[in-house]
Amino acid sequence: MEIENGALGLLITLSGILLVCVVVLVKNWLQLKTWKGAALSDPVTGSLTEAAFQETCRKLLRENGGVYSLVSLRVESLPQPGRVFGAEVGEDILRRVWGVLRAQLGSGEPGARTGEDTFSFLLENGKPDEVCARLDRICGGINRADWEGACQLRLTCGICFPDSMEGDIKEIQGRAIFARQNGAPGRRYHFYDRSRWEPAPWERDMAEAMDRALREGQFAVYYQPKVRVSDQKVAGAEALVRWRHPRQGLLSPDRFLPIAERYQKIGDIDRFVLEGACQTLARWKSRGGVSCPISVNLSRADLARSNFVDECYETCCRYQVEPAQIEFEIKEPLLAEDPERARSFVERLHALGFRFAVDNFGADATSLQMLKDLDVDTVKLDHSFFSGDDASRRGRYVAEALLKLAVQLNIRTVAEGIDNPEQAKYLKQMGCDMIQGFYYFKPMPLDEFEGELWAQANRSPADGMGRLAEEAGAEELGAPGTGFQFSKSIVLFSYQIREDVIEFSEAFSPALGNQTKFGNVLALFRTSEIIHENDREDFFRLLERCRRASGWVENTLRVCMADGQYTWLELRMHRSGNVVSGTMVNMAQWKEEVARWKEKAARDTLTGLYNREYFEQTVRTQLEKRAYPSAAMIFIDVDDFKRINDTLGHMFGDDVLCWVAKQILSVFRHTDVIARYGGDEFVVFAPLLQGSVLEERLKRLCGAFQFPYRNNMMEYQVSGSIGAAVYPRDGADYETLLDHADCALYAAKDRGKDRYMMYEPHMQGSKGGL
Repeated sequence: MEIENGALGLLITLSGILLVCVVVLVKNWLQLKTWKGAALSDPVTGSLTEAAFQETCRKLLRENGGVYSLVSLRVESLPQPGRVFGAEVGEDILRRVWGVLRAQLGSGEPGARTGEDTFSFLLENGKPDEVCARLDRICGGINRADWEGACQLRLTCGICFPDSMEGDIKEIQGRAIFARQNGAPGRRYHFYDRSRWEPAPWERDMAEAMDRALREGQFAVYYQPKVRVSDQKVAGAEALVRWRHPRQGLLSPDRFLPIAERYQKIGDIDRFVLEGACQTLARWKSRGGVSCPISVNLSRADLARSNFVDECYETCCRYQVEPAQIEFEIKEPLLAEDPERARSFVERLHALGFRFAVDNFGADATSLQMLKDLDVDTVKLDHSFFSGDDASRRGRYVAEALLKLAVQLNIRTVAEGIDNPEQAKYLKQMGCDMIQGFYYFKPMPLDEFEGELWAQANRSPADGMGRLAEEAGAEELGAPGTGFQFSKSIVLFSYQIREDVIEFSEAFSPALGNQTKFGNVLALFRTSEIIHENDREDFFRLLERCRRASGWVENTLRVCMADGQYTWLELRMHRSGNVVSGTMVNMAQWKEEVARWKEKAARDTLTGLYNREYFEQTVRTQLEKRAYPSAAMIFIDVDDFKRINDTLGHMFGDDVLCWVAKQILSVFRHTDVIARYGGDEFVVFAPLLQGSVLEERLKRLCGAFQFPYRNNMMEYQVSGSIGAAVYPRDGADYETLLDHADCALYAAKDRGKDRYMMYEPHMQGSKGGL
C-alpha cells in the first residue's frame, strides 16, 4: 500500500511538473506570437511592415502567378496637417488612409505602410486604364474622408507594369518608387517605363559592387576648400566622395552617384561621407590645431527618412563633434519638391545645432520663395551665373541682387564652380563671402587638405592676399585714395548739403592722413571707387529721397575697403534742415559682435558654464519643439557646501565650484547643455541620452567626486549628490522634468549623499524644494 501511495504521489508530482512545462510553453508560444505579430505589423496603422509585405508578395506571385501591378502611393502633403494640428493628427490621417486602402483592396491584394508617408500595394490589374480607374477610386475615397481641419491630401503614385514583374519583389517595388520620384511634375500617376529607365548591364554590376566597395574601404572622402574672399584664406570645405575602383581607377561622383540613387544606395554613401567628416573634425580637435567647418551633401533619400537628422546627431556625439561644425548642403530642386517637408527638415537641423546651405541656388524659379520660407544659413550661387563669356551680364546683375538680398537676410554666400581669375576678381568686387572652384583648389585627399590648412596657419599676414594679389596688382588692391579702413562695424556721418562737406566719426578714416572730413562730396562719390560702380546710382537716388523725405531712408550698398575688398554695408540716413545724418553698418561684423555679447550674457561669470536663464530658455524651447525623441535632465548638488564657505571662506568655495564645473564638463558631451543653476547647484540637459549609457555617465560623474580638490596649500574631499529624469518617460515639459530630477536628487541625499538616483514616481514630494 505504501508503494502504491508513493507511486501515486510521484505520478501527481510528475503531472504537476508536466502541467507547469505546458503552461510555460504555451506562455512562450503566445509571447513569441505577439512578438512575431509586432514584427509584421506597422505600429501606427496596423498594416503589414515593408518586410512582411515583400514576403507576402513573393509567396503570392510564386503560388498564384497572375497579372499584377505594384503601386507606391505617397501622401505628399502629410507634413502640413501634422504641423498645424499636431503629430497625433498626422498619425490619425495615416491610419485613415490605410483604412480606405484596406477597404478598396481585395483579399488577394496585399498592402503595407512602407515609409513615413508612403504605402505600397498590389493590384490585380495589368492594363493602364484599369489601374488608373482603380487608383481614381482609391484616391477619391481617401480625399472624401472626414479629415480634421478639412485638409485635402495631395497623393502621387508610381506604378510598375506587369511586364516588369518577373524580377525580385524588392526590385519591382524600387521601380515603382523610382517612377513616382522621377515622373513628370504635376501628374498624379507615373508608370515605370522600361525603355526610358531600364539600366544597362554595367550599371547593375556597378550597383551590386557598391556594398562590397563600402565594406572594403574603396570609397574615400575628398575635400574641396572654400576660400574667404576678404583675406584669401580657407574658411571651410566641402566633403566629396570618390571611388577607388580596383579596375577602373579613381571614379568621380558623376560616374556612380546617379546609379547609387537609382538603386537606393545613396543613403549609405551619404552616411559614409558624414562619418568621414566627423572623423576628420575629431582628429583636428584632438590635435588642437587649425580647423574649419565641413559641408556634407544630402540626397532625396535623406530628406525622406524620418530619423535621419537624429542619426546625424548621434554620429556627431559619438565623435564629440559640435554639430555647428557640420553644414548640410541640399540642392534647391530637391527642396522645391515638397516645401513643407523641407521646412520641417531644416527646423530639425537647426534645433540640433547643424547649419544648412542651399546648393545650386538660383538654378530654379523658386529661389526667392525659398528664402522667404526657409531659415537658410548659406546659399551657394549656381555656377551658371558666372560661366561663359561676358554675355551673361543679365545673369550677373541677378547674382548681384541675390548677394544684396543675402546680406540683408544675414545669409552667407558662396560662389561655386569658379575656375578663372576674371570670375574671382568680379566676385571680389561683388562682395561675395566665399569662393569655391578649380581656380583656387580642386578636391583633394585629407592629407593634402590638412597640409594646406597647416601651411596657411603658418603663413605671414602679408601673404594673405593670395592669388588675387598676384593677378590684380597693387593699384587695384588698395591704392592710395581709393578705399577706406573700418576699425568698427558702425560709422556715423554728417553731410552738410549746401557746403557739400561730409564728416565721419573717428571709427572711419581714409587710407591716407587719418582724415575724417571731406569736401566736394558729390564729385568724390561719383568719380572715385569708394562706392561700387553698379551701386552709385542707388546711392544718389537714396540721397535725393533723403532730401525730400522727412523720415529715415535706407539701402544696402557696396563700399570699397582699404584692401580693395568691396563689403556690403547698410546705409541709413535722414535730413534735418541743411544736414543729412546717418550710419553705415557692416552687418556681418555687427551681428558677430551681437552674437559675442549674447554668448557672454548667457555665461555664468564664475564657472564659465551657461547661466540659469539661458539654460531654462534653451531647454524649454527644445522640449516645446519636440526636438529630440529622448533626453535626460540631470540635477547636481555639492554636498554641505555651506560648511565649505563658513570654514574655509568664499574664495575657496568659488574655487571648489569651478573645480566641480570642470568635473561635469569632463563627463558630458560638448553638445549637452550644461549650466550653473544657482549657488552650489548645476544642471545638465543631455539629448538622446538614456538607459545604460546615461547610468554609465552618472557613475563616471560620481567617480570624479572621489578625487579630492587640491590647490597649492591644501586638499579637500568634495562630494556631490545627483538626480536624473528621462524625457519623455518622466516628464514632457521643462518644469516637470526639472522637478522630477530634483526629486531624484533629494532621494540620493536621503540615501547618504555622494551618489546618484534615477527618478521614480514614489519620489514625488520627497525633496525639500528648489
